[in-house]
Amino acid sequence: MKLGFYGGAGTVTGSRFLLETAGKRLLIDCGLFQGLKPLRLLNWEPTPFEPSSVDAVVLTHAHIDHSGYLPRFVSAGFTGPIYCTPGTRELAEILLLDAARINEEDAEYANRKGFSKHHPALPLFTEADAYAAIRLMRPRSPEVAFDVDIEGVSVTLHDAGHILGAAFAEVGCALDDGSSTTLVFSGDVGRYDAPLHRDPKPLPACDTLVMESTYGDRLHSQESLEDQLRGPMQAAFARNGTILIPSFAVARAQLVLLLLRELMEAGRLPTMPIHIDSPMAVDVTDVYRRYAASGELEVSRADLMPKGVRFHRSVEQSRALNHMPGPRIIIAASGMMTGGRVLHHMRRLLPDRRNL
Repeated sequence: MKLGFYGGAGTVTGSRFLLETAGKRLLIDCGLFQGLKPLRLLNWEPTPFEPSSVDAVVLTHAHIDHSGYLPRFVSAGFTGPIYCTPGTRELAEILLLDAARINEEDAEYANRKGFSKHHPALPLFTEADAYAAIRLMRPRSPEVAFDVDIEGVSVTLHDAGHILGAAFAEVGCALDDGSSTTLVFSGDVGRYDAPLHRDPKPLPACDTLVMESTYGDRLHSQESLEDQLRGPMQAAFARNGTILIPSFAVARAQLVLLLLRELMEAGRLPTMPIHIDSPMAVDVTDVYRRYAASGELEVSRADLMPKGVRFHRSVEQSRALNHMPGPRIIIAASGMMTGGRVLHHMRRLLPDRRNL
């Protein structure tokens, strides 16, 4: 047996771990490198192993640094199954298609403006590549072992909290000498006692643990999330200000909605209009509401949404917010303020000291 690290090591992005056993290859996660340009350029490099030589992929969750390379991997020759939980399958479709559209739009813009070194500039992958990857996904239920069409290898996906569908992968391998070994790949593990998502399942016994850590050197505040939000928001409401919350479209926007509902229904914040200004966040919220209705989250469908939430998909709906005075709350992407509609709202709202 051999284990290779081709991402998610030396950096916290681009997760790709290649397990070779009995002449077969299993790839755990197939992430895109994100962040600084030297990392992003790695996405354009060929993988050190042929995609066509990989027999199957196991996906821990849908975040782009774990799933986003799949369309390019498929376009380069991978044709095997991609195993994941049902929730990951649904979120990955939204995320991969969005990433493909952005790649295509960026390439078109570069060609139109003529600033690319490449003629013509090409997208890293296309919408057709994303659909090809989505068609290979094979959802599997959490906590139930399944085979991956590799003799002597079984996989169990355990609930990892973090986001809807997130799992850590327990991989059992039979060895040539008749013994066996168990490896666990952590993916991203959620916090305990967090709203919205269930606690991570206990770690099973294993011989090898491959664990990723982005915030392993930090201690979380003991102050509740509700208390952290309440004070600054109350002050902004008293000023009749608009509160702008930059938010990731997946999991974070839905968590903010849940916290706002709890604060407003308890009377700890006044009831105010809330606007979700992100097409992706709207789509993901629809998925979360369905899974909440089926009991797969820590909340019910009714608990997730405050009253009077308005969803903004189109550019026109987003621009309409320009003419709506405070107090109100706008939740917009992107979470790291590297792009998206939040930048437009920042330019408009920052000069006014009433806003938050």
